[in-house]
Amino acid sequence: MNTEIQAYNNRQPTTEKQICNLLANTIDSVLTKAESKIWHGHPVWFLDGNPIVGYSKQKPGWRLMFWSGASFGEPQLNVVGKKFKDASIFYNSLEQIKNKDLKRWLKKSTEIQWDYKNIVKRKGRLELVKPGKEKNDMKDTSSHDQRIAEMTFSSVYPMYLAKVEKKGRTKEELHEVIKWLTGFDNKQLQKLIKEKVTFATFFERATLNPNAKLITGAICGYRVEEIKNPLTQKARYMDKLVDELAKGRKMDKILREP
Repeated sequence: MNTEIQAYNNRQPTTEKQICNLLANTIDSVLTKAESKIWHGHPVWFLDGNPIVGYSKQKPGWRLMFWSGASFGEPQLNVVGKKFKDASIFYNSLEQIKNKDLKRWLKKSTEIQWDYKNIVKRKGRLELVKPGKEKNDMKDTSSHDQRIAEMTFSSVYPMYLAKVEKKGRTKEELHEVIKWLTGFDNKQLQKLIKEKVTFATFFERATLNPNAKLITGAICGYRVEEIKNPLTQKARYMDKLVDELAKGRKMDKILREP
């Protein structure tokens, strides 16, 4: 591990130091050709001078950010930047870090890269330098359909909540959006969270709003209206609505009111 990063980790409280060490060691084990250093006060890894991944302490927890993560097609990286192509996940305990997921994202970070190194030269415009497989077809989600089906709603809900609250929106607004899409009221939602149902079961029990088809646009590297797999499309509908809420869109627009 880079000595500066080790010193940074050592300054954190014990539990948080363990989170940082696990992240740093896992990143080092996958990004073997990366340069790592403290950049703008936080640990960051670079490939050929391009920032790839880093972590920092923020109010919702430890933020693991992939500079090109919005193009990975990964639902758990659901804290998406407004201006650029970054996407993040927050951690508050070691148990929340899933090694298999983390290594998969790190592998994708070597295959899919937006060129931040030359962003000043291009006057703020990003170009895709390593398109990867996920960018070849914005309709084909087969690479992660099964993973979404098996993912539990309870594992994603805290990320939704942290994302919207960070931007000044409320838990009540989040629940209103979820209810509009699925028909679940607060009591039903809490029951589903407690049962730790998968997304497959979650949407099996849901009554999808007939106006859901009006949800369009890109999220996590895919256009929701073009996604072929019905379950994945429903999950992306919800991702898109949460993203709009976090970005400050008016509620009547989010709920597709005439």
